[in-house]
Amino acid sequence: MLIVGEKLNSSIKRVAEAIEARDAATIQDLARRQVEAGADYLDVNAAARVAEELDDLTWLIETVRAVTDAPLCVDSPNPKALERGLELAKGSGRPMVNSITGEPERLHGVLPLVAEYRCPVVALTSDETGIPSTVEDRLRIARKIMAEADRYGVPHEDIYFDPLVLPLSTDVRNAAIFMEALAAIKAEFPGVKTISGLSNVSYGLPKRKLVNRAFLLMSLHAGMDAAIMDPLDMDLMALLRAGELVLGQDEYCMRYLKAYRAGLLGA
Repeated sequence: MLIVGEKLNSSIKRVAEAIEARDAATIQDLARRQVEAGADYLDVNAAARVAEELDDLTWLIETVRAVTDAPLCVDSPNPKALERGLELAKGSGRPMVNSITGEPERLHGVLPLVAEYRCPVVALTSDETGIPSTVEDRLRIARKIMAEADRYGVPHEDIYFDPLVLPLSTDVRNAAIFMEALAAIKAEFPGVKTISGLSNVSYGLPKRKLVNRAFLLMSLHAGMDAAIMDPLDMDLMALLRAGELVLGQDEYCMRYLKAYRAGLLGA
């Protein structure tokens, strides 16, 4: 599974304060530790201060780039900020775009950048009406996104659909609906990838990390290809490596053994 480290996001108070104060040490420590823990990409988001986003994102990427050449996932609702971020992030693995939706303005504002930079993109199954409650409506939005992606020449294997899990605290079937939508998308569009953030599923519940871990393992079994997650959660990472091994996704047990030798599987 592809791991996108989530810890460099300005929605996190500590990160927002570090960006505003230009605290490079805090940002670089988070970047280094996520990569050392197994992150394949680092999500970078500086959207908390809308008026300063371009400057903040420039500083954030340059600060991260000074200590790691890990590929970056540029996370912004603003196409201008995305373009700036992609320009800064290119040259060390392909950057990823986070994200597009089924909203026409979003599709036509971001897909040209995805095609120009030839980068993978997270595609959320939501549109101007919000997040649908049914598998059928999420699949309808996925079809709309695919039609536009095809028009811009974006390869199917570069599209990471996020079927958008809603909190279990509002409906106990939300995770099951997510996995049904994931399976339906992969069945209709062979070659596309799937992705999810983990934290939303547990919103409003106690022991949230426990729920997130269960959701990750079950989504892995359902065929999810990538996760936006906290690689510094050692128990979460250990379960992921064990899950990949059990499902036959870790050839020669290499990732599991590497994590064991690095002391990353816990006690």
